[in-house]
Amino acid sequence: MDLALKEGYEARSLRLDLLRAEQDMASVRRSFLPNLAALLYTPNFSEGVTSIPQPNQLPIYNTTGTLAWNGYLTLTQALPTNGTLQITSNLQQQRQSVFNDALAANTKTKRFFTSLRVDFRQFLLVPNKQRLRLEQARLRLEQAQRQFTRIQLNVIYDVTAGFYALYSATRRLEIARENVTQQEQLFDLARKKFDAGLVPEVETLQAEVDLARSRNALLEAEGNAFRFADQLKLTLGLQLSDSVAVRTDFALKPFEVDANRAVEHGLQHRAEIREDEISLRMAEIALRRVDAQTALKGEIRAFYDRTGISDPFLPYGVGARDLFDSSWEDLKHRPRNLGVTFLLTVPIWDWGVNRAEVASARAALDRVGLFGKQDRLEVDRQIRSALTRLREARSRLDVLKKSEAVALRSYEISRARFENGGITVQDLALKRDSLTGARLDYLNAYIQYQTAVADLKRQTLYDFENDRSLVPESK
Repeated sequence: MDLALKEGYEARSLRLDLLRAEQDMASVRRSFLPNLAALLYTPNFSEGVTSIPQPNQLPIYNTTGTLAWNGYLTLTQALPTNGTLQITSNLQQQRQSVFNDALAANTKTKRFFTSLRVDFRQFLLVPNKQRLRLEQARLRLEQAQRQFTRIQLNVIYDVTAGFYALYSATRRLEIARENVTQQEQLFDLARKKFDAGLVPEVETLQAEVDLARSRNALLEAEGNAFRFADQLKLTLGLQLSDSVAVRTDFALKPFEVDANRAVEHGLQHRAEIREDEISLRMAEIALRRVDAQTALKGEIRAFYDRTGISDPFLPYGVGARDLFDSSWEDLKHRPRNLGVTFLLTVPIWDWGVNRAEVASARAALDRVGLFGKQDRLEVDRQIRSALTRLREARSRLDVLKKSEAVALRSYEISRARFENGGITVQDLALKRDSLTGARLDYLNAYIQYQTAVADLKRQTLYDFENDRSLVPESK
């Protein structure tokens, strides 16, 4: 189990899905932190001929050029009230030139612009999209965690089933080998008795046929063990060249199961139940968003801006530091820029489009709720069915264990009688087949019991064998 949960393909894929959900959640959480961005135009150059119309005259064609270094630094903060606050700083140095065609003169100027701006935007009368987005991310993460736990348990069950399939194949191989050994001994005994004239030739021939049949069964058992070993290697994430083997000397550990506790624990912790609750909440959020599409909407927009422009009469060759100082002084004295806008959107008529969308979303919500109730009943049924299978397997195991002991004792007695000439080789073969059948029946019952134990763990998320919960108890 540890190897499959670490190296198995399905387990590794599950961890990647969980990691993706965790990173999505981290992304949404961090989107509420301040976001700093820079935008640079360095340089921004353009030069070209411009046609300037003249009243009652032909146009003049001047050549204008612009060379600018422009940089924006923007700090954006999402507000918990479903709004945003943005602070922008802009520094721009601009060089402009104009060649006057009529005067054949070239004019140049150098300017510096400095500005600080605050923008505020707040939505009103609508659901808080940011909080809903955060809630959805939390629900998706929890859903991924629940799915991770549920599929982990499925992986454990698959490993258990694969392990005991190899266990069964290995034990059948052991039984087949033992059967061949017994048949070889029987054939040798029958041949000796034939040589001594104690049994007819037909019994020796029958013993030889039974020996050949048991050897064929041994080859088949070896092939099955090889195939089940390869299948278990794939489940565990091993290479096919690796070697795996199982011990077949395990003893049963008896334990009691409280049926009421099993059902209660399963209904409380099964991932499907919580996943249905999450799906229901997601459907409620979807309905709320659809319903808000044609609701009354409000929005407040506001800005505050301080801008400074360098002195246009400064000499062209002045440095960037002097230009910045001039624009900063102008910023401190120039009147502020500000504005406030309130927007109100009033839906009037959409030909019933939104009403139909809301009805569709509500039907989806009711459907999810119906699934949740049905899943709860199904989980209850699965747990009770697992309990029934476990009781039946345990009872069958006890009976077949006694049958195996009786069949072994009967074969030993019959072998002694054959050696004494009391029965024929056919009679002994029947007893041997009965012993082999009893051993296989007990093996099948043992595998069914162990599989039922694993299924009960998967269905209830509780290990009754060690009396411990397989999920953390909620505090």
